[in-house]
Amino acid sequence: MIHHMFDTIIEKIREHVTLSDDDAALLSTYLEVRKLRKNQLLAEPPYPANAEYFVVKGCLRHYFLDETGVEHTTAFAMEGWWMTDLQSFFTGAPSKYHVEALEEGEVIKLRRELKDEMFNKIPALNIYFRILYQNAIISQNERILNALSTTADERYLRFVKKYPALENRVPQYLIASYLGITPEFLSKVKTRIAAKKS
Repeated sequence: MIHHMFDTIIEKIREHVTLSDDDAALLSTYLEVRKLRKNQLLAEPPYPANAEYFVVKGCLRHYFLDETGVEHTTAFAMEGWWMTDLQSFFTGAPSKYHVEALEEGEVIKLRRELKDEMFNKIPALNIYFRILYQNAIISQNERILNALSTTADERYLRFVKKYPALENRVPQYLIASYLGITPEFLSKVKTRIAAKKS
């Protein structure tokens, strides 16, 4: 019997590839369900990121610390999204990023050492994860381009479009961190945008 928690991930996978009931049942044997505490870390330097996490409930944040100890948020993951430090996950090298639970929640964990075996037994998942990684590369390239070529107002509007549910779920200082601005400047941005709409 497939754990009911796996229904969400199987539905997401089936949005991209055909997955038989037998393959879905087999997939569930490679997955673990984990409950998360608020502020719990799922990846942190200098340890290698040995798993990927699918968010069933809650919100994760991906960030790094600069030389002065300032946090820089690089991504969020809400329900139905995956997150890890991909570079560390692929290479086994020490993680350079933290992955933190911003809320109490539940994730499905996929361990790195099980992935090749899983791909061999369920070939459709090769295609599914290739699509995920392609999308991650596209998203990262868009983020770099936006950071270098758009105004703070434009970056904020893109953020709201990409993460429409996050505005009221995460602290404003984390949104400012993601946008590369101060919380005070974010307040000015939001005031400007609100004034244009009125």
